[in-house]
Amino acid sequence: MIESNFYTPDKVKPLYSEIVPAYQAAFAGEPWYEVSKCADQLQRCVGGLSSVAVGASCELCSSCPVLPAYEADELVNRLDNLAASRPTTWYVEQNGQGVTLVAIAWKANSEGVAKEKYSDVPEMAEWLSNKLGCDEVLWLDEVFANKDLKPRGNLQNFGKFVTGMAEMLGSQTVAYRTIEPRMIAVPSRDFGQAASIFPRQQGVPDRRDFVVINLGKE
Repeated sequence: MIESNFYTPDKVKPLYSEIVPAYQAAFAGEPWYEVSKCADQLQRCVGGLSSVAVGASCELCSSCPVLPAYEADELVNRLDNLAASRPTTWYVEQNGQGVTLVAIAWKANSEGVAKEKYSDVPEMAEWLSNKLGCDEVLWLDEVFANKDLKPRGNLQNFGKFVTGMAEMLGSQTVAYRTIEPRMIAVPSRDFGQAASIFPRQQGVPDRRDFVVINLGKE
């Protein structure tokens, strides 16, 4: 039953030991390639994260990254801080081998999203205010799959889990940013005209696409 896949922050903690390595592996792969923390003094890597392996030499700056992009303790602290600072909900799919898909969402207004996710892109604050208005939305913060355990079909329940998470936090609007093509395709598949896709750098002052789903239009 899909209902059993929804978790409160406290209930999901026993799965951290699987979620954390799945997160690290997922974002080290395509299309993100966030493998290590940028060691360049000028921080020329986008977002301060590099595709260069820890201990390898970067062709751009000749530095050698010494830390993974997402350290385990750092990730756990971030996840705990989300739960402590705002209404947060989780969705986790598992098969006989372990965790295969994870989604994390929290509730905030446009100002909160701008502060949390776009501190390096100040132009997005006004853009978000215009697109999202004053009401709080469900911010779909992370969606990632463990492709070692389930290589394909991880977004087959996208519409169901997005709707379920929104219901858990009492939201009618869902928003997120992405560079993953499949996360652009599935909203239209599952929500039709209720999904609005804003392409990166085409009216969106950011390097990532932006998606808004108005559940009231379904």
